[in-house]
Formats: sequence, C-alpha cells, structure tokens
Amino acid sequence: MAKPLPAPVTRLLDDEAFLGTYSPDIWPFIQRSLIIGFITAIFFGPVIGVPPEYWLPIMGFTTLFSVFIFDDYQSWLRHRGDLWHLTSLRLIYENEHAPELNASVNLADIHATRRTLWKNLRLDLESGQSVVMKYLSKPKAVERAVDTARLALMGTIIDEGDIPTEEEAR
Repeated sequence: MAKPLPAPVTRLLDDEAFLGTYSPDIWPFIQRSLIIGFITAIFFGPVIGVPPEYWLPIMGFTTLFSVFIFDDYQSWLRHRGDLWHLTSLRLIYENEHAPELNASVNLADIHATRRTLWKNLRLDLESGQSVVMKYLSKPKAVERAVDTARLALMGTIIDEGDIPTEEEAR
C-alpha cells in the first residue's frame, strides 16, 4: 500500500481549495531505463553480430550503463522528493529535500499542458517558460486534474479539446 502524500507546507489562501497532491513514482524511471536497454540491445545486437541469446545480457548492461553513466539515477534522486499540490487557484511545487526551491504558479498563468515521453507532464506558462512534472505514474489523470481546475477557474480553455475524458485518464 502506498504511503499517504503529505499536505502542502505552503499556506493556502482563504478562498483556495486543496484538490490533490502528485509525486514522482519509481516505476516510470525503471520502465524508462529498461526500455532504453531493450532498444539498445535490439538495435546493437544484430548490428554487431551478436546472437539473440546474448541480447538479454546486453540489455542488462546497457540499462545499467544508461542509469549510472548517463546520470539517470541522479535525475531520479533530484526529483524523488518533488511534491505538486493542486489547488483551485495554484499549482504549488515543494521539494522535501530542497525546501528553498518551493514555488507556485497561478493556474491562470498556465497556457497549456502536454504529456511528454517517460510519463512526464509539461506545463507551458504564459511567460514562455515551461515546467515539467517528472516520473508521474498517471500523467493523463494529472493533466486532466490540472486542466479541469484551470477550466473551473477561467471558464474556458483554448485547448479544451486536449482535456482527456475520464476513460482516457485511466
């Protein structure tokens, strides 16, 4: 059973309602590493002439190579403490390992949401900057929650067609 996620440390405004908390999950990180290892083994096995029975060890090696040599594990360590709290007015970022990085963005300042590779959610801001929520276990559901909160706050959204239905979010 998953441990319950903590409530926001950031103080909520008087008219602000708490909607949910999202955090990174280790499984998208593991899946990403295994997929990179698998693709590398499938690609390089035939290219270098290795018989198929050696592809599994190649996959294991390339997975470990990807994780440790390309610092993927450092990315996981940096983001494992991320917490994203969605409220009726803001998306609040908190990091339990680096509280000096805590910040928030008004939902009205989010221009668009977009799922990216490896179960990440990219939030494009009106200022031209973007924020990425990494290693989400259910990025479609998070995207739907953020877009629904934006819709409730603003009335309409330009990219309303991009909001996944409840069936798609599962």
